[in-house]
This record gives sequence, structure tokens and C-alpha cells, in this order.
Amino acid sequence: MKAVLCTKYGPPEVLQVRQVEKPVPKDNEVLIKIFATSVTASDCIIRGFKLPAAMWIPARLALGLTKPRKPILGLVLSGEVEKAGDDIKQFQKGDRVFAHTFMRFGAYAEYICIPESSAIALMPSRISFEEAASLPIAALTAFNGLRRCNVTKGKTVLINGGTGGVGHFAIQIARAKGAHVTATCSQSNAELARKLGANETIGYSKEEVAKSGMKFDAILDAYGKMDLGDACRLLKRGGIYATTQIKPLLFLSSLLVQLVYSKKLTSSNMRSRPEDMEEMEKLFIDRKLYPVIEHYFTLEHSAEAFELAEFGKPRGKIIIRP
Repeated sequence: MKAVLCTKYGPPEVLQVRQVEKPVPKDNEVLIKIFATSVTASDCIIRGFKLPAAMWIPARLALGLTKPRKPILGLVLSGEVEKAGDDIKQFQKGDRVFAHTFMRFGAYAEYICIPESSAIALMPSRISFEEAASLPIAALTAFNGLRRCNVTKGKTVLINGGTGGVGHFAIQIARAKGAHVTATCSQSNAELARKLGANETIGYSKEEVAKSGMKFDAILDAYGKMDLGDACRLLKRGGIYATTQIKPLLFLSSLLVQLVYSKKLTSSNMRSRPEDMEEMEKLFIDRKLYPVIEHYFTLEHSAEAFELAEFGKPRGKIIIRP
């Protein structure tokens, strides 16, 4: 089968398409023929090893010293069950499914084996493979970030990076919860942000955000690069800031900020529980949540997909199809 291999850490050009052996499912696994996957920020970070210096040593030990220990990256996918192991009860041949692989990776390929205990779910009937492949990590990260920010009806929330992969889901979810949503984005993306549900938009530069003079109950930093000092100034007393990026000193900073200013800093890591998947599917079926997909690539052009994801400031999600 074809697969995209990351043979060493580096820029997108290190990705290579090669023929590898097709996996064979164990008794507790399902073999899935992949129809679509999407580029995630985690895949970009691991491929380029773009991590804070404080995490280099533990990350190298966990991921691999000079190259990823699992060379086929890819964390999310949609496809069709081709074969189910003998112990599999929930899925059978022909089922349309979508899933994320946690740290098993392997989605940038034509086939993958995943244990039934992983986050695999049957696809709703009205969803395409491309739409399904865009949901698991980005939408679940947005859900958890807004949950940790305690975003509920009537709350004011700022989504930093409102038209990106996580941000465009966060706008829709926050609006569905009844929050008043402000999104940062470029002027060219302001119309899209409002279409997604933002009540207001402001430019994403530090100066434009500061000039707005607005205060928020919650900030979800979907872009992940907001200055923590700016975040504290934008939060109301008792407000909560959550970031999608890894910040090694965030816990210590949060203790100080909470003690002095009664504000909270936290992270927006992905959480996946059955109730999370169900809530995500319900919003999709009710047409309150949909992915923005403007760019499609094949496995052979995966390096270009990564280049766009990292440096092109794309709107919504980038899909790769075998």
C-alpha cells in the first residue's frame, strides 16, 4: 500500500511517499480502508519537532531521537471497515467509520489497523468522508477548550484565530452554547467568521486586539500565540484563558495570575469521551456545526499540504485523500 513516511525531523520536504506492507488486523483490531485524513497541528509539530526547549529531551525519548519512531504520521481518518478481528463486536465489514488514533498515528496511508477500544465511531449518514476526517481532533479540541473556559449562555468569549482549523469549530460551538462570540481574523476572513456565528470580528494583530478595548469572560486561543500579558488584560475578573499550544510554564503562570488577578490560565488539549463524540455528532446533524474545507491533496502531495498548513494561513481544514 502507499503511505507517507517521515524519515527524519525537518521541513515538509522530509515527507516521502513509499510502498509499505499492508497491515493485518489482530483479533481486537479493525482494518480500515482510508478515504480521507486531515493535517493536524500535532502532526506538523512532530514532523518539524517544533517543541519548547524544555520538552526536547523527554520528547526525543518518547517520539524518537533523530526521526519519529512511528514514521507514518496522521492522527485522524475516515474510511470503511475492510476486515474486523475475531474479537470485534461493534464493527463489521462495510461500516463507514471515522476515528482518531491518539499516539498510534498511521493515518497518512491507504490502510490502517486500529483497536476497537480506540476512538472509532460510525459516521452519521449525512456526512461525507472528507467532513468526517476534519472533525475528530480539531472539533474535540474546541469543545474541550470551551468547556475548560466554562463558556455557557450569555458569556462573552474571544476566539483567537477564528477561521483556522480549531477556531472555526470553536466559533460555531460557542454560538451553539448561547455565548456572545468575538473572533480575531484577517479582514479578508471577517465575512466567513460572521457566517460561522461570530457576533463581532477584530484584527488579529496585538495592536488591533488591544485597541478594541473589549473585555471577555473567556478566551480560547485557537492560534496558540497570544501573549499571556495581553490575555490577562483582556479577561474580566474571574475570566479564563485556554490555549491550544504547549506552554511549559503555563501552570506556574496560572498560579500567579489566579492569586494576584483572580483569573485563570489553562490548556485546551483534546478530550475524547463517548459523550463528546455524541455532542459533536448532534451539532453536525442539527446543522449547527460544519467543517470549512477549501483545500484537498493526495498522498503524493502531502508535503504541499503541510506547507500550506504551516505557512499559508488556510481557512478551516486541509484534507488529504489516498
